[in-house]
Amino acid sequence: MDIGKSFTFIFEDKKWVEKILIGGLVLLIPIIGSILMLGYAIKLVRNVRNHDPEPLPEWDDWGGMFSDGLKLFIISLIWALPLIILFILLFVPMLFADSSDTASAIASIFSLCFSCLSFIYIIIIWLALPGIIIKFAEGGEISDGFKFGEIMSFGKKHVGEIIVVALVSWGAYLVASLVGSLLCVVGLIFTVFWASLVQYHLIAQIGLDEAEPDSFQEALPVEEPIEELLAGEEDDLSAE
Repeated sequence: MDIGKSFTFIFEDKKWVEKILIGGLVLLIPIIGSILMLGYAIKLVRNVRNHDPEPLPEWDDWGGMFSDGLKLFIISLIWALPLIILFILLFVPMLFADSSDTASAIASIFSLCFSCLSFIYIIIIWLALPGIIIKFAEGGEISDGFKFGEIMSFGKKHVGEIIVVALVSWGAYLVASLVGSLLCVVGLIFTVFWASLVQYHLIAQIGLDEAEPDSFQEALPVEEPIEELLAGEEDDLSAE
């Protein structure tokens, strides 16, 4: 995994200033901006997995980006549903607890159990997220985000890389927050956008040595064997 590349690949693009400015402005659009950002990130993942020398995507095919972003948002929301339910169950016992010691004790026990379950599920999502993103980038369908066996197997196999990605991404967002704050807060949207690109570039690198670029590209036409081409030329000469 080339960590340094994830921080520098953006600036190697000739139009990086333009693309970062557009990305920051897109994030200002409520809801739709976040969905477009997800679609743009998927384009980045595909470019990296395809070993594109300049993977920073163009801001084109807005419909395709919105479609991909919406699909990834739906996938993420469904994966997060159990966590949402656990959080609701975490606070419900507290709402119905009265002032008696028994009721408070029962509520505390329930809250502790649901807190433990929530923590375990957060770890599961954390391990699964890179696999979810990569599998969706490969197939482009919502169902690709729920290949549970392949996703969890990917997470277990690359747990070391996933930990590195999480730590480095956290550092990137920290730097983005500090620099953005120094730029009169307005610059925060652009620095956060940069940090997001760093994170998705890192995710795309997980297991990159095992990736099959052809799975992200259109099939190339099959070339005719050289023997058939030579035979065809001989027939043409004979006919003349």
